[in-house]
Amino acid sequence: MKTYTLKVLLLAISATIFIGCEDELDIINPNRSGVDSYYSNQAEAIAAVDAVYNPLIIDGLYNRMTPVLGDGRGDEAKSRSPWAFLSQTSNFTIPATDDAVGWCYEGYYILISRANQAIERVPEVPEVEENLRARLLGQAHFLRALAYFNATNIFDNVPLVLEVPKSQEDFYPSNQGVTQATIYAQVEADLNVAIASLPVNYDLVSGPDAGQVGRATKGAAQALMGKLKLYQGDYSAAIPFFDAVINSGEYSLHSNYQDLFTQDPTRENANTGRIFWAEFTQSQNADFNWGGDPTVNWRQFSAVAPTYSGADFYDFFPTEFLFNELREERTIDGQLDPRFAATILSFEPEEGLTQSYGTDFFLDPSNYYIAKYTLANEGGDPFTSGINYHILRYADVLLMQAENLANTGNMPGAASLVQQVRDRANLPDREAEFAALNLTQFMDQLAHERITELAIEGLRYYDIKRWGWLNDATKLAELKANDDEFNTFVPGREYQPIVQGELDRNPNLVGNSANQ
Repeated sequence: MKTYTLKVLLLAISATIFIGCEDELDIINPNRSGVDSYYSNQAEAIAAVDAVYNPLIIDGLYNRMTPVLGDGRGDEAKSRSPWAFLSQTSNFTIPATDDAVGWCYEGYYILISRANQAIERVPEVPEVEENLRARLLGQAHFLRALAYFNATNIFDNVPLVLEVPKSQEDFYPSNQGVTQATIYAQVEADLNVAIASLPVNYDLVSGPDAGQVGRATKGAAQALMGKLKLYQGDYSAAIPFFDAVINSGEYSLHSNYQDLFTQDPTRENANTGRIFWAEFTQSQNADFNWGGDPTVNWRQFSAVAPTYSGADFYDFFPTEFLFNELREERTIDGQLDPRFAATILSFEPEEGLTQSYGTDFFLDPSNYYIAKYTLANEGGDPFTSGINYHILRYADVLLMQAENLANTGNMPGAASLVQQVRDRANLPDREAEFAALNLTQFMDQLAHERITELAIEGLRYYDIKRWGWLNDATKLAELKANDDEFNTFVPGREYQPIVQGELDRNPNLVGNSANQ
Protein backbone atom coordinates (compact mmCIF):
# COMPACT_ATOMS: atom_id res chain seq x y z
CA MET A 1 0.00 0.00 0.00
CA LYS A 2 2.53 2.59 -1.00
CA THR A 3 -0.33 4.63 -2.50
CA TYR A 4 -2.20 4.47 0.78
CA THR A 5 -0.16 3.32 3.72
CA LEU A 6 -2.62 2.58 6.50
CA LYS A 7 -1.25 4.93 9.14
CA VAL A 8 -2.51 2.88 12.03
CA LEU A 9 0.70 3.65 13.83
CA LEU A 10 -0.81 6.95 14.89
CA LEU A 11 -3.79 5.32 16.54
CA ALA A 12 -3.72 4.14 20.13
CA ILE A 13 -7.06 2.47 20.69
CA SER A 14 -6.91 0.02 23.55
CA ALA A 15 -7.35 -3.52 22.31
CA THR A 16 -8.64 -4.68 25.66
CA ILE A 17 -11.06 -3.43 28.30
CA PHE A 18 -9.67 -3.73 31.79
CA ILE A 19 -12.11 -4.25 34.64
CA GLY A 20 -10.97 -3.39 38.16
CA CYS A 21 -12.40 -4.93 41.30
CA GLU A 22 -12.59 -1.58 43.06
CA ASP A 23 -13.47 1.84 41.69
CA GLU A 24 -10.28 3.36 43.08
CA LEU A 25 -8.26 0.90 41.00
CA ASP A 26 -9.82 2.07 37.72
CA ILE A 27 -7.00 4.38 36.70
CA ILE A 28 -7.53 6.42 33.53
CA ASN A 29 -4.55 6.74 31.21
CA PRO A 30 -4.66 10.33 29.90
CA ASN A 31 -2.64 9.31 26.84
CA ARG A 32 -5.26 6.86 25.56
CA SER A 33 -8.81 7.21 24.36
CA GLY A 34 -11.23 4.95 26.21
CA VAL A 35 -13.93 3.09 24.34
CA ASP A 36 -16.66 5.13 26.01
CA SER A 37 -15.29 8.44 24.74
CA TYR A 38 -14.14 7.13 21.37
CA TYR A 39 -16.32 6.25 18.35
CA SER A 40 -17.91 9.68 18.27
CA ASN A 41 -17.45 10.66 14.62
CA GLN A 42 -16.65 9.40 11.15
CA ALA A 43 -12.89 9.95 11.43
CA GLU A 44 -12.77 7.80 14.57
CA ALA A 45 -14.80 5.06 12.89
CA ILE A 46 -12.27 4.98 10.04
CA ALA A 47 -9.34 5.00 12.47
CA ALA A 48 -10.86 2.12 14.44
CA VAL A 49 -10.94 -0.05 11.33
CA ASP A 50 -7.47 1.10 10.27
CA ALA A 51 -6.26 -0.18 13.64
CA VAL A 52 -7.45 -3.68 12.76
CA TYR A 53 -4.91 -3.78 9.92
CA ASN A 54 -1.99 -2.93 12.19
CA PRO A 55 -1.35 -6.44 13.63
CA LEU A 56 -0.68 -7.71 10.11
CA ILE A 57 2.80 -6.19 10.41
CA ILE A 58 3.77 -7.40 13.90
CA ASP A 59 6.05 -10.33 14.64
CA GLY A 60 3.35 -12.93 15.28
CA LEU A 61 1.74 -12.31 11.89
CA TYR A 62 3.35 -11.37 8.59
CA ASN A 63 6.36 -9.53 9.98
CA ARG A 64 7.97 -12.93 10.59
CA MET A 65 6.23 -15.76 12.46
CA THR A 66 3.31 -16.56 10.17
CA PRO A 67 5.64 -16.95 7.15
CA VAL A 68 8.09 -18.99 9.25
CA LEU A 69 5.37 -21.42 10.36
CA GLY A 70 4.44 -22.09 6.74
CA ASP A 71 7.96 -22.27 5.32
CA GLY A 72 9.88 -23.88 8.17
CA ARG A 73 7.48 -26.83 8.47
CA GLY A 74 7.41 -27.46 4.74
CA ASP A 75 10.01 -29.28 2.66
CA GLU A 76 11.21 -26.18 0.80
CA ALA A 77 13.36 -24.75 3.60
CA LYS A 78 15.40 -26.09 6.51
CA SER A 79 16.33 -24.34 9.72
CA ARG A 80 19.93 -23.84 10.73
CA SER A 81 18.98 -21.42 13.50
CA PRO A 82 20.60 -21.46 16.94
CA TRP A 83 17.24 -20.22 18.26
CA ALA A 84 15.44 -23.31 19.54
CA PHE A 85 12.01 -21.93 18.67
CA LEU A 86 12.81 -21.84 14.96
CA SER A 87 14.68 -25.14 14.78
CA GLN A 88 12.16 -27.04 16.92
CA THR A 89 9.20 -25.57 15.08
CA SER A 90 10.75 -26.73 11.82
CA ASN A 91 11.26 -30.30 13.04
CA PHE A 92 7.89 -30.56 14.83
CA THR A 93 9.33 -30.85 18.35
CA ILE A 94 8.54 -27.40 19.75
CA PRO A 95 7.30 -27.65 23.36
CA ALA A 96 4.26 -25.72 24.56
CA THR A 97 6.45 -24.21 27.28
CA ASP A 98 8.40 -22.12 24.75
CA ASP A 99 6.91 -18.66 25.20
CA ALA A 100 7.62 -17.77 21.56
CA VAL A 101 4.86 -20.21 20.57
CA GLY A 102 2.45 -17.64 21.98
CA TRP A 103 3.59 -14.72 19.85
CA CYS A 104 1.56 -15.84 16.85
CA TYR A 105 -1.42 -16.84 19.01
CA GLU A 106 -1.39 -13.47 20.79
CA GLY A 107 -0.99 -11.54 17.55
CA TYR A 108 -4.06 -13.04 15.96
CA TYR A 109 -6.16 -12.33 19.04
CA ILE A 110 -4.99 -8.71 19.04
CA LEU A 111 -6.36 -8.45 15.51
CA ILE A 112 -9.55 -10.30 16.47
CA SER A 113 -10.07 -8.04 19.49
CA ARG A 114 -9.76 -4.89 17.40
CA ALA A 115 -12.07 -6.32 14.74
CA ASN A 116 -14.64 -7.16 17.41
CA GLN A 117 -14.50 -3.60 18.72
CA ALA A 118 -15.03 -2.18 15.25
CA ILE A 119 -17.86 -4.59 14.40
CA GLU A 120 -19.60 -3.75 17.68
CA ARG A 121 -19.08 0.02 17.80
CA VAL A 122 -18.90 1.33 14.21
CA PRO A 123 -22.65 0.74 13.62
CA GLU A 124 -23.37 3.19 16.46
CA VAL A 125 -21.05 6.01 15.32
CA PRO A 126 -23.11 9.05 14.31
CA GLU A 127 -22.85 10.92 11.03
CA VAL A 128 -21.09 8.20 9.05
CA GLU A 129 -22.16 7.94 5.42
CA GLU A 130 -23.92 4.57 5.19
CA ASN A 131 -22.01 3.18 2.22
CA LEU A 132 -18.77 4.06 3.98
CA ARG A 133 -20.03 2.42 7.17
CA ALA A 134 -20.76 -0.76 5.20
CA ARG A 135 -17.27 -0.73 3.68
CA LEU A 136 -15.67 -0.26 7.10
CA LEU A 137 -17.63 -3.13 8.59
CA GLY A 138 -16.85 -5.30 5.57
CA GLN A 139 -13.14 -4.75 6.16
CA ALA A 140 -13.43 -5.64 9.85
CA HIS A 141 -15.30 -8.84 9.00
CA PHE A 142 -12.75 -9.76 6.33
CA LEU A 143 -9.81 -9.23 8.68
CA ARG A 144 -11.47 -11.23 11.45
CA ALA A 145 -12.11 -14.02 8.94
CA LEU A 146 -8.47 -13.98 7.85
CA ALA A 147 -7.29 -14.08 11.47
CA TYR A 148 -9.49 -17.05 12.38
CA PHE A 149 -8.66 -18.89 9.15
CA ASN A 150 -4.94 -18.64 9.93
CA ALA A 151 -5.31 -19.24 13.65
CA THR A 152 -7.23 -22.50 13.23
CA ASN A 153 -4.80 -23.75 10.60
CA ILE A 154 -1.90 -23.05 12.96
CA PHE A 155 -3.44 -24.01 16.34
CA ASP A 156 -6.59 -25.99 15.44
CA ASN A 157 -9.15 -25.60 18.27
CA VAL A 158 -8.77 -21.93 19.08
CA PRO A 159 -11.41 -20.19 21.20
CA LEU A 160 -14.07 -18.38 19.19
CA VAL A 161 -14.33 -14.84 20.59
CA LEU A 162 -16.81 -12.64 18.74
CA GLU A 163 -17.62 -9.90 21.24
CA VAL A 164 -15.77 -7.33 23.27
CA PRO A 165 -15.44 -8.63 26.85
CA LYS A 166 -18.14 -7.25 29.14
CA SER A 167 -17.37 -9.13 32.35
CA GLN A 168 -14.44 -10.72 34.15
CA GLU A 169 -15.56 -14.15 32.93
CA ASP A 170 -15.40 -13.01 29.32
CA PHE A 171 -11.62 -12.76 29.62
CA TYR A 172 -11.42 -16.54 30.02
CA PRO A 173 -13.00 -17.91 26.82
CA SER A 174 -13.41 -21.64 26.43
CA ASN A 175 -12.40 -23.70 23.43
CA GLN A 176 -13.85 -26.93 24.79
CA GLY A 177 -15.92 -28.51 22.05
CA VAL A 178 -14.58 -26.06 19.46
CA THR A 179 -13.42 -27.75 16.26
CA GLN A 180 -11.88 -26.45 13.08
CA ALA A 181 -15.33 -26.85 11.50
CA THR A 182 -16.69 -24.46 14.15
CA ILE A 183 -14.08 -21.86 13.27
CA TYR A 184 -14.54 -22.35 9.54
CA ALA A 185 -18.28 -21.73 9.87
CA GLN A 186 -17.54 -18.36 11.47
CA VAL A 187 -14.96 -17.53 8.80
CA GLU A 188 -17.62 -18.20 6.18
CA ALA A 189 -20.16 -16.02 7.99
CA ASP A 190 -17.69 -13.13 8.19
CA LEU A 191 -16.73 -13.49 4.54
CA ASN A 192 -20.37 -13.44 3.46
CA VAL A 193 -20.68 -10.02 5.11
CA ALA A 194 -17.42 -8.85 3.57
CA ILE A 195 -18.34 -9.97 0.05
CA ALA A 196 -21.68 -8.17 0.28
CA SER A 197 -20.15 -4.97 1.67
CA LEU A 198 -16.78 -4.43 -0.02
CA PRO A 199 -16.14 -2.75 -3.39
CA VAL A 200 -14.13 -4.36 -6.17
CA ASN A 201 -11.73 -1.44 -5.74
CA TYR A 202 -11.75 2.02 -4.16
CA ASP A 203 -11.41 4.04 -7.36
CA LEU A 204 -15.13 4.58 -7.82
CA VAL A 205 -16.28 4.95 -4.22
CA SER A 206 -17.10 8.33 -2.76
CA GLY A 207 -15.81 9.26 0.65
CA PRO A 208 -12.52 9.64 2.50
CA ASP A 209 -11.40 6.16 1.37
CA ALA A 210 -11.75 7.01 -2.32
CA GLY A 211 -8.72 5.94 -4.34
CA GLN A 212 -7.03 4.16 -1.47
CA VAL A 213 -5.07 1.06 -2.39
CA GLY A 214 -4.46 -1.75 0.07
CA ARG A 215 -7.78 -1.94 1.83
CA ALA A 216 -9.62 -5.24 1.67
CA THR A 217 -11.75 -5.60 -1.45
CA LYS A 218 -14.54 -7.83 -2.68
CA GLY A 219 -11.94 -9.79 -4.66
CA ALA A 220 -9.89 -10.42 -1.51
CA ALA A 221 -12.97 -11.71 0.33
CA GLN A 222 -13.99 -13.90 -2.60
CA ALA A 223 -10.46 -15.31 -2.90
CA LEU A 224 -10.35 -16.15 0.80
CA MET A 225 -13.80 -17.74 0.60
CA GLY A 226 -12.65 -19.88 -2.30
CA LYS A 227 -9.57 -20.88 -0.31
CA LEU A 228 -11.75 -21.74 2.68
CA LYS A 229 -13.92 -24.03 0.56
CA LEU A 230 -10.85 -25.62 -1.02
CA TYR A 231 -9.34 -26.33 2.39
CA GLN A 232 -12.60 -28.02 3.34
CA GLY A 233 -12.42 -30.17 0.21
CA ASP A 234 -15.62 -28.61 -1.14
CA TYR A 235 -14.31 -28.09 -4.67
CA SER A 236 -17.64 -27.35 -6.32
CA ALA A 237 -18.47 -24.66 -3.76
CA ALA A 238 -15.05 -23.01 -4.21
CA ILE A 239 -15.32 -22.66 -7.99
CA PRO A 240 -17.78 -19.71 -8.20
CA PHE A 241 -15.77 -17.63 -5.74
CA PHE A 242 -12.53 -18.05 -7.67
CA ASP A 243 -14.43 -17.54 -10.94
CA ALA A 244 -15.64 -14.20 -9.60
CA VAL A 245 -12.05 -13.12 -8.93
CA ILE A 246 -10.75 -14.37 -12.28
CA ASN A 247 -13.60 -12.81 -14.26
CA SER A 248 -13.61 -9.50 -12.38
CA GLY A 249 -11.07 -7.87 -14.68
CA GLU A 250 -9.28 -6.50 -11.62
CA TYR A 251 -6.29 -8.86 -11.65
CA SER A 252 -3.79 -10.37 -14.06
CA LEU A 253 -0.37 -11.99 -13.93
CA HIS A 254 2.25 -9.25 -13.75
CA SER A 255 4.81 -9.78 -16.49
CA ASN A 256 7.96 -9.61 -14.31
CA TYR A 257 7.93 -12.27 -11.59
CA GLN A 258 10.83 -10.75 -9.65
CA ASP A 259 8.88 -7.50 -9.29
CA LEU A 260 6.48 -9.34 -6.97
CA PHE A 261 9.21 -9.39 -4.30
CA THR A 262 10.80 -5.96 -4.50
CA GLN A 263 10.73 -3.07 -2.03
CA ASP A 264 10.66 -0.52 -4.85
CA PRO A 265 7.26 1.20 -4.41
CA THR A 266 6.88 1.94 -8.11
CA ARG A 267 7.36 -1.69 -9.09
CA GLU A 268 5.18 -2.87 -6.21
CA ASN A 269 2.33 -0.62 -7.25
CA ALA A 270 2.58 -1.82 -10.85
CA ASN A 271 1.90 -5.42 -9.80
CA THR A 272 -1.48 -6.35 -11.26
CA GLY A 273 -1.54 -9.71 -9.50
CA ARG A 274 -1.66 -8.61 -5.88
CA ILE A 275 -5.03 -9.13 -4.21
CA PHE A 276 -4.30 -8.58 -0.53
CA TRP A 277 -1.02 -8.05 1.24
CA ALA A 278 0.69 -6.88 4.41
CA GLU A 279 2.25 -3.48 3.88
CA PHE A 280 5.85 -2.83 4.85
CA THR A 281 7.94 0.29 4.26
CA GLN A 282 11.57 1.36 4.29
CA SER A 283 11.04 3.57 7.32
CA GLN A 284 14.08 4.11 9.53
CA ASN A 285 12.11 5.02 12.64
CA ALA A 286 13.69 4.07 15.94
CA ASP A 287 11.22 1.48 17.24
CA PHE A 288 10.84 -1.91 15.57
CA ASN A 289 7.32 -3.15 14.83
CA TRP A 290 7.65 -6.39 16.79
CA GLY A 291 4.41 -5.86 18.67
CA GLY A 292 2.66 -3.99 21.44
CA ASP A 293 0.82 -0.73 20.95
CA PRO A 294 1.95 1.11 17.81
CA THR A 295 3.55 4.53 18.22
CA VAL A 296 4.61 7.30 15.88
CA ASN A 297 8.18 5.99 16.24
CA TRP A 298 7.40 2.57 14.77
CA ARG A 299 9.08 1.50 11.59
CA GLN A 300 7.22 -0.96 9.34
CA PHE A 301 9.93 -3.36 8.26
CA SER A 302 9.61 -7.02 7.25
CA ALA A 303 11.71 -9.24 9.53
CA VAL A 304 11.48 -12.07 7.01
CA ALA A 305 14.36 -10.35 5.21
CA PRO A 306 17.05 -10.73 7.91
CA THR A 307 15.59 -14.04 9.13
CA TYR A 308 15.89 -15.73 5.72
CA SER A 309 18.90 -13.85 4.36
CA GLY A 310 22.19 -15.72 4.02
CA ALA A 311 23.97 -12.47 4.76
CA ASP A 312 22.14 -11.79 8.02
CA PHE A 313 20.50 -14.11 10.57
CA TYR A 314 20.52 -16.93 7.99
CA ASP A 315 18.05 -18.97 10.05
CA PHE A 316 16.79 -20.90 7.02
CA PHE A 317 18.14 -22.18 3.73
CA PRO A 318 16.52 -23.82 0.70
CA THR A 319 16.41 -27.61 0.55
CA GLU A 320 18.05 -29.46 -2.30
CA PHE A 321 14.54 -30.60 -3.17
CA LEU A 322 13.43 -27.02 -3.81
CA PHE A 323 16.60 -26.27 -5.76
CA ASN A 324 15.93 -29.23 -8.04
CA GLU A 325 12.22 -28.48 -8.47
CA LEU A 326 13.05 -25.00 -9.74
CA ARG A 327 15.60 -26.47 -12.18
CA GLU A 328 13.31 -29.14 -13.60
CA GLU A 329 12.35 -27.19 -16.72
CA ARG A 330 14.01 -24.50 -18.74
CA THR A 331 12.22 -21.77 -20.65
CA ILE A 332 11.25 -21.95 -24.30
CA ASP A 333 14.50 -20.17 -25.19
CA GLY A 334 16.65 -22.42 -23.01
CA GLN A 335 17.08 -20.13 -20.01
CA LEU A 336 16.61 -20.84 -16.32
CA ASP A 337 13.06 -20.54 -15.07
CA PRO A 338 13.01 -16.85 -14.02
CA ARG A 339 11.40 -17.88 -10.73
CA PHE A 340 14.62 -19.63 -9.74
CA ALA A 341 16.67 -16.46 -9.23
CA ALA A 342 13.73 -14.72 -7.57
CA THR A 343 13.50 -17.57 -5.07
CA ILE A 344 17.07 -18.87 -4.62
CA LEU A 345 20.37 -16.99 -4.48
CA SER A 346 23.26 -18.95 -5.95
CA PHE A 347 26.61 -18.33 -7.64
CA GLU A 348 26.43 -19.71 -11.17
CA PRO A 349 28.41 -17.61 -13.66
CA GLU A 350 27.41 -19.93 -16.51
CA GLU A 351 23.79 -18.90 -15.84
CA GLY A 352 24.64 -15.23 -15.39
CA LEU A 353 24.15 -15.42 -11.60
CA THR A 354 27.12 -13.55 -10.12
CA GLN A 355 25.65 -10.97 -7.73
CA SER A 356 24.34 -10.93 -4.18
CA TYR A 357 22.67 -8.06 -2.35
CA GLY A 358 23.41 -5.57 -5.11
CA THR A 359 27.13 -6.29 -5.38
CA ASP A 360 29.52 -9.03 -6.44
CA PHE A 361 28.72 -12.41 -4.90
CA PHE A 362 30.38 -12.51 -1.46
CA LEU A 363 28.80 -15.53 0.24
CA ASP A 364 30.11 -19.09 0.14
CA PRO A 365 29.61 -19.97 -3.55
CA SER A 366 29.28 -23.67 -2.77
CA ASN A 367 25.98 -23.04 -0.97
CA TYR A 368 22.68 -21.57 -2.04
CA TYR A 369 20.41 -19.27 -0.09
CA ILE A 370 16.87 -17.93 0.09
CA ALA A 371 16.34 -14.92 -2.14
CA LYS A 372 12.56 -14.44 -1.98
CA TYR A 373 11.42 -11.84 0.58
CA THR A 374 15.06 -10.91 1.25
CA LEU A 375 17.10 -8.15 -0.38
CA ALA A 376 19.35 -10.70 -2.13
CA ASN A 377 18.50 -9.36 -5.59
CA GLU A 378 18.66 -5.64 -4.91
CA GLY A 379 20.62 -4.89 -1.73
CA GLY A 380 19.80 -2.60 1.15
CA ASP A 381 19.41 -2.70 4.91
CA PRO A 382 17.38 -5.80 5.88
CA PHE A 383 16.18 -4.02 9.02
CA THR A 384 14.38 -1.49 6.87
CA SER A 385 13.09 -4.04 4.36
CA GLY A 386 9.91 -2.75 2.77
CA ILE A 387 8.96 -5.83 0.74
CA ASN A 388 5.20 -6.24 1.00
CA TYR A 389 4.08 -9.74 1.98
CA HIS A 390 1.53 -11.38 -0.32
CA ILE A 391 -1.40 -12.84 1.59
CA LEU A 392 -3.53 -13.48 -1.49
CA ARG A 393 -2.24 -13.21 -5.04
CA TYR A 394 -3.63 -13.98 -8.47
CA ALA A 395 -1.32 -16.83 -9.49
CA ASP A 396 -2.32 -18.72 -6.35
CA VAL A 397 -5.99 -18.18 -7.21
CA LEU A 398 -5.41 -19.66 -10.68
CA LEU A 399 -3.64 -22.71 -9.26
CA MET A 400 -6.24 -23.23 -6.53
CA GLN A 401 -8.98 -23.01 -9.14
CA ALA A 402 -7.10 -25.54 -11.28
CA GLU A 403 -7.19 -27.89 -8.30
CA ASN A 404 -10.96 -27.39 -7.95
CA LEU A 405 -11.59 -28.00 -11.65
CA ALA A 406 -9.45 -31.13 -11.71
CA ASN A 407 -11.26 -32.56 -8.70
CA THR A 408 -14.65 -31.93 -10.33
CA GLY A 409 -13.74 -33.55 -13.62
CA ASN A 410 -12.83 -30.52 -15.74
CA MET A 411 -9.23 -31.46 -16.55
CA PRO A 412 -8.99 -29.29 -19.70
CA GLY A 413 -10.05 -26.21 -17.70
CA ALA A 414 -7.55 -27.07 -14.97
CA ALA A 415 -4.74 -27.54 -17.48
CA SER A 416 -5.51 -24.17 -19.10
CA LEU A 417 -5.15 -22.32 -15.78
CA VAL A 418 -1.87 -24.07 -14.97
CA GLN A 419 -0.48 -23.14 -18.36
CA GLN A 420 -1.41 -19.48 -17.81
CA VAL A 421 0.92 -19.44 -14.81
CA ARG A 422 3.62 -21.28 -16.76
CA ASP A 423 3.32 -18.82 -19.64
CA ARG A 424 4.38 -15.95 -17.39
CA ALA A 425 7.60 -17.91 -16.72
CA ASN A 426 8.00 -18.56 -20.49
CA LEU A 427 7.87 -22.33 -19.99
CA PRO A 428 6.86 -24.77 -22.75
CA ASP A 429 3.18 -25.20 -23.54
CA ARG A 430 2.12 -28.49 -21.95
CA GLU A 431 -1.60 -27.75 -21.68
CA ALA A 432 -2.69 -30.66 -23.90
CA GLU A 433 -0.41 -33.04 -22.00
CA PHE A 434 -1.80 -31.96 -18.63
CA ALA A 435 -5.40 -32.16 -19.88
CA ALA A 436 -4.87 -35.86 -20.65
CA LEU A 437 -3.65 -36.76 -17.16
CA ASN A 438 -5.74 -38.66 -14.65
CA LEU A 439 -6.47 -36.98 -11.32
CA THR A 440 -3.57 -38.54 -9.42
CA GLN A 441 -1.11 -37.59 -12.15
CA PHE A 442 -2.50 -34.08 -12.40
CA MET A 443 -2.30 -33.49 -8.66
CA ASP A 444 1.35 -34.59 -8.68
CA GLN A 445 2.03 -32.11 -11.46
CA LEU A 446 0.06 -29.40 -9.69
CA ALA A 447 2.14 -29.90 -6.55
CA HIS A 448 5.23 -29.19 -8.67
CA GLU A 449 3.62 -26.14 -10.29
CA ARG A 450 2.68 -24.74 -6.88
CA ILE A 451 6.23 -25.19 -5.60
CA THR A 452 7.83 -23.43 -8.54
CA GLU A 453 5.38 -20.52 -8.44
CA LEU A 454 4.74 -20.17 -4.69
CA ALA A 455 7.87 -21.44 -2.91
CA ILE A 456 8.86 -19.63 0.31
CA GLU A 457 5.48 -17.91 0.56
CA GLY A 458 4.22 -19.69 3.65
CA LEU A 459 1.88 -22.01 1.72
CA ARG A 460 3.65 -25.33 1.15
CA TYR A 461 3.11 -26.81 4.62
CA TYR A 462 -0.63 -26.17 4.48
CA ASP A 463 -0.77 -27.81 1.05
CA ILE A 464 1.02 -30.85 2.46
CA LYS A 465 -1.34 -31.01 5.42
CA ARG A 466 -4.61 -30.53 3.54
CA TRP A 467 -3.59 -33.07 0.88
CA GLY A 468 -3.22 -35.66 3.65
CA TRP A 469 0.45 -36.34 2.99
CA LEU A 470 1.30 -36.38 6.69
CA ASN A 471 -1.05 -39.36 7.10
CA ASP A 472 0.11 -41.19 3.97
CA ALA A 473 3.14 -43.43 4.58
CA THR A 474 4.38 -43.14 1.00
CA LYS A 475 4.06 -39.36 0.86
CA LEU A 476 5.57 -38.96 4.32
CA ALA A 477 8.57 -40.99 3.18
CA GLU A 478 8.94 -38.59 0.24
CA LEU A 479 8.79 -35.62 2.60
CA LYS A 480 11.50 -37.17 4.77
CA ALA A 481 13.66 -37.62 1.69
CA ASN A 482 13.06 -33.99 0.72
CA ASP A 483 13.73 -32.59 4.20
CA ASP A 484 15.05 -34.70 7.09
CA GLU A 485 13.26 -32.44 9.57
CA PHE A 486 10.22 -34.63 8.85
CA ASN A 487 12.04 -37.53 10.51
CA THR A 488 10.84 -36.22 13.87
CA PHE A 489 7.25 -35.62 12.79
CA VAL A 490 4.73 -37.75 14.66
CA PRO A 491 0.93 -37.79 14.30
CA GLY A 492 -0.63 -35.06 16.44
CA ARG A 493 2.11 -32.60 15.57
CA GLU A 494 0.27 -31.20 12.58
CA TYR A 495 -0.41 -28.06 14.63
CA GLN A 496 1.61 -25.77 16.83
CA PRO A 497 0.77 -26.40 20.51
CA ILE A 498 -1.26 -23.82 22.37
CA VAL A 499 1.29 -22.06 24.52
CA GLN A 500 1.43 -23.36 28.09
CA GLY A 501 1.31 -19.88 29.60
CA GLU A 502 -2.11 -19.33 28.05
CA LEU A 503 -3.34 -22.67 29.36
CA ASP A 504 -2.04 -21.77 32.82
CA ARG A 505 -3.81 -18.40 32.84
CA ASN A 506 -7.13 -19.60 31.46
CA PRO A 507 -8.77 -22.55 33.25
CA ASN A 508 -11.37 -22.81 30.45
CA LEU A 509 -8.78 -23.46 27.76
CA VAL A 510 -7.71 -26.92 26.63
CA GLY A 511 -4.73 -27.82 24.48
CA ASN A 512 -4.69 -29.42 21.06
CA SER A 513 -3.09 -32.64 19.83
CA ALA A 514 0.38 -31.06 19.95
CA ASN A 515 -0.04 -30.40 23.70
CA GLN A 516 -0.37 -34.11 24.48
